[in-house]
Amino acid sequence: MTLHTQHIDGRDEAEIRSVLLGYVEALDGRNFEQLADAFTETAELENTFESYIPGGDAFTGVMARGAKGIAGAIGDLMGRLDATQHFLGAMWLEPTAAGVRTRTQVIAHHHRGTGFYHTGGTYTDSFVRTDNGWRIDRRVLHTSWTTGEPSVVTGA
Repeated sequence: MTLHTQHIDGRDEAEIRSVLLGYVEALDGRNFEQLADAFTETAELENTFESYIPGGDAFTGVMARGAKGIAGAIGDLMGRLDATQHFLGAMWLEPTAAGVRTRTQVIAHHHRGTGFYHTGGTYTDSFVRTDNGWRIDRRVLHTSWTTGEPSVVTGA
């Protein structure tokens, strides 16, 4: 479902959706270098967790900056896993003075050996138009719930 799209061109909306889908395709396809394609060179990636989630504070805050820095940080974290699968759900787009703000529901499955850590939350992204098309300039991943063992992801 899309809200407030009366000011967003259909081609722009399709391109933004393509960036979001390309991100999870690269992530689950373990093509971590390709993740950089979704972000600007000045992008910032921040994580937040609901306060009740044990261990969430270890992953709260700015995780990385810049397209390559973000791709590297995600690759370092997810590269230790055997498999991931990210499902994108409802997506809202809203024009802003600087570009487009999106909120996208995400459910992520993380597996290492027989262990798992599943999470649910929301990507809140600030998209800007660049010479290479729409790119994410700021992403906040807010994790609302988890199940399983955090050590699957943390390696602890």
